[in-house]
Amino acid sequence: MTVSRANLDALTGLRFVAAFTIAFGHAYPGWLSITGVGMPLFFTLSGFIIHYVYADPFAAGWRQATGEFAVARISRIYPLYLALLLYYLLRTPMGSELASPANVPIVVSYFLACWTWWPIMVDGHLLLDFHYHISWSVSTEIFFYICYALFFYRIALIQSVGRCLIALVAFCLASCLLFYCLFLTRDLWEPLILQNFPYFVSRTDDFTQSFYRWLLYISPYSRIFEFIGGCLTCQLFLLARRHPGFLRQLRPGMMAGVAVAAIAVLLVAFDYVGNRHQWLAVGDHSLAAFLVNLHMNFLFAPACYLLIFSLALGGSAVSRAISGRIPRFLGDISYSTYLTHPMAEPVLRRLPVHVSSPVAHLVVIMIIVYIMSWVSYSAIEVPAKRWLRRVVGGRPVGVPSLTGGV
Repeated sequence: MTVSRANLDALTGLRFVAAFTIAFGHAYPGWLSITGVGMPLFFTLSGFIIHYVYADPFAAGWRQATGEFAVARISRIYPLYLALLLYYLLRTPMGSELASPANVPIVVSYFLACWTWWPIMVDGHLLLDFHYHISWSVSTEIFFYICYALFFYRIALIQSVGRCLIALVAFCLASCLLFYCLFLTRDLWEPLILQNFPYFVSRTDDFTQSFYRWLLYISPYSRIFEFIGGCLTCQLFLLARRHPGFLRQLRPGMMAGVAVAAIAVLLVAFDYVGNRHQWLAVGDHSLAAFLVNLHMNFLFAPACYLLIFSLALGGSAVSRAISGRIPRFLGDISYSTYLTHPMAEPVLRRLPVHVSSPVAHLVVIMIIVYIMSWVSYSAIEVPAKRWLRRVVGGRPVGVPSLTGGV
């Protein structure tokens, strides 16, 4: 597969920002809401990068591109995913709790990395609250890859800047409208689900174990809208680059500032309203409740599209700030950061280190997170990717630092 795409260093740095918000929010519960920004950044950025790297190969030949796309994506994300899955199965109670014939389908779904595609439960708990829960986005991301290879590569057929911009804006509006309809009718369709699947609970009884949470937050069927918009944003960027006169009219610095400000305002708003509003209450159809509901899937997506587009253009202070050597390196190891960061706390408990203050605890945890990320990236991700591509026959892709989705 020949891919003649230049590296977009700012987007590699943005991957670091996304992973950092998640690791930081989990390490410091007082800032847990910031993790709501990290996942939309990952999913929207994934759509942009996948289309950026693979649009031309799919246009040149679907059959060859599909095979090499599969090799590239599996070799990129599966080795570390599998290594950590084996660790959890062998070194935590996860293995013994799944060691029964009835749980074979669950084990298989873990190995195939498709366990978020169905609302699977173990002992009355959704798998998002089970061991190795952090890998939920990997399963969801793989669903995106399959859909891209089957359908969304055709976004490249849009060959007009104006039409692509209209398509992106219309897509954002339609997505918000769809989720608003689901929100308005939730008191009708959720009881029907509970009637046919009584092992689920309602969102008001236990939100974390509800079908409602799985459908709107965990499942790929709701999160794929972030990915699709990322593909459209990339197509708009590719088309805009063909028109130097049009590019000169753009203000990437202003766009980046507006995007960052929008993300910050939305984050504060949803955090404030979510902590003071019963947004899951039956009969509540207020815009405040909808705002908090939308954070599960599409609230931050439009601002992420604007931010990614502006950073891809380059030339802004924000772009330069995250294009440096250190942000790019931390972006390269961001997948390891994401998957390994829940292990930092258990590692700290085993160390002969006494941490006396919350600030010191946070600093030590983040140091451990990035040491583990560096080690797992160097010892597992890179060697396994090279070995798999050599054995299976996939050729290296020209933008190695950007081909990670999560």
